[in-house]
Amino acid sequence: MPDDAGNGFGEHNIQGIGDKHIPLIHNVMNTDIVCAISDTATDELDVLWNTEQGRAYLAHAKGIDAGTIAALAHFGFSSTCNVLAAIKTAKLLDLGPDDALITVATDGGAMYTSERAKTIRQRYRGEYSHTDAAEAYGQHLGHVSTEHMIELREADRRRIFNLGYYTWVEQQGTPFELFEQRRHQSFWRGLRPYLGVWDEMITEFNSRVAAG
Repeated sequence: MPDDAGNGFGEHNIQGIGDKHIPLIHNVMNTDIVCAISDTATDELDVLWNTEQGRAYLAHAKGIDAGTIAALAHFGFSSTCNVLAAIKTAKLLDLGPDDALITVATDGGAMYTSERAKTIRQRYRGEYSHTDAAEAYGQHLGHVSTEHMIELREADRRRIFNLGYYTWVEQQGTPFELFEQRRHQSFWRGLRPYLGVWDEMITEFNSRVAAG
């Protein structure tokens, strides 16, 4: 979950979601950890991934291989947010080299060229330097902490679940009974038989879009 630390109270720049918005398709009641990521981190790392100066710093100062640097260009704001949350979670759980933690790269950097230009103009005076790259790496990757995280108890899960009521029942008209069914794991297990059907529908939709 992003926090609002980059753009003033009540706003954030991780796009596609509303501030404090709880997605209807998120199974809140089996969530173990909530992690806040500042959009300052996602904005500044996006510039690091996608500028000549940033890539040069990663290659020469940090010794990161060319393949990894090229792959980072495919990380949009939400992807970078997810990776940072995964790093923080691994630290909180004290995971080691024999453990695996999986996250999802949900968007690509090509979506954010105008936002990147705005960040360079507003935060870096229109010119991104080696020093700027080093500071971004050190602040957002070199010293990742476990601050701004919560290991959820049952009461915490209920509290977060209830935040969705206004959005989905009062604003969007989701039937209250359906909203409440989502509290129970039996509801989510009952969706599994439909996964193959949804995959086929997505494939068919993508084919129609590509053909058009």
